[in-house]
Amino acid sequence: MAERRCDWTGTLVVMVTPFLPDGALDTRGAARLADMLFAEGADGLVVAGSTGEWFSLSNQERVALFAAVKDAARGRGALIAGISAIGTADAVAMAEAAKGLGYQGGMLLPPPYILPTERELMAYVAAVDAVGLPLMLYNNPPRTGVNLNAGWMRKLLAFNTVVAMKDSVKDIAQTAETIRAVGEQVAVFTGLENHAVPLAARGAAGVVAMAPNVMGAQAMRLYAQARAHAPEADAVQARIDLLYHRMYVGSDNPYAVMKACMNRLGRPAGNPRPPLLPVADMASIEALLGQLDLASAKAAE
Repeated sequence: MAERRCDWTGTLVVMVTPFLPDGALDTRGAARLADMLFAEGADGLVVAGSTGEWFSLSNQERVALFAAVKDAARGRGALIAGISAIGTADAVAMAEAAKGLGYQGGMLLPPPYILPTERELMAYVAAVDAVGLPLMLYNNPPRTGVNLNAGWMRKLLAFNTVVAMKDSVKDIAQTAETIRAVGEQVAVFTGLENHAVPLAARGAAGVVAMAPNVMGAQAMRLYAQARAHAPEADAVQARIDLLYHRMYVGSDNPYAVMKACMNRLGRPAGNPRPPLLPVADMASIEALLGQLDLASAKAAE
């Protein structure tokens, strides 16, 4: 079997996409956020992922976002472009744009909504594979109807550009089995930070993380602390679990919750783009920031 074909590891932050009050893409805000995240210790960034609301961006906006973040990164870590699309031609176009801008890779969901057959999914990945951009496959079964388990990943290793995967399945045992099955060939990341500590112990290559958008450096350190069995990891994991609880319990969209927290802390986020709506209950955001000990960080500015 071939050795692992990429050196991506650690904390890859899937950054939010800032929008201006009129809903326009804020490339300056995106550049500021990218600079901030690298300064706080990100090992890399995923640009225009689900947290970055790729589903509401036009192809032209995605390319502009890729370019703005590339300029801001200044070679400080891996850049992975969100290239997911329902249509094969759009996914190929996004992969070509990212490759042309010098991105190290692209993150690709199975085409969402259409529930592809095996033949259709293999043809979809084959078309993107032909671009030659290293790929991180993204497993998120509720969004796609496809579960990229170990069996699927063995089949997808037929494509030489498949070098990593982000596994957001809620079954730790399944992700551990995927690591055992293909972890020497692809870098397996967890996409669920509340699984970071147990999966770091099972050989995950890192975390594709949302929490650093809000929590900054302390969330960046979780994977390294978990790998080192540092006692601090448990406290950081507990804070991230609190953030995840607020994101996924309640009437607000999780990406809107993240942006509300970031805005309150002075981190560039803007509003979510419709159909997503801003958080209605800001009192709960203030309470959450207090629980995370981030309200004091804002007060100290």
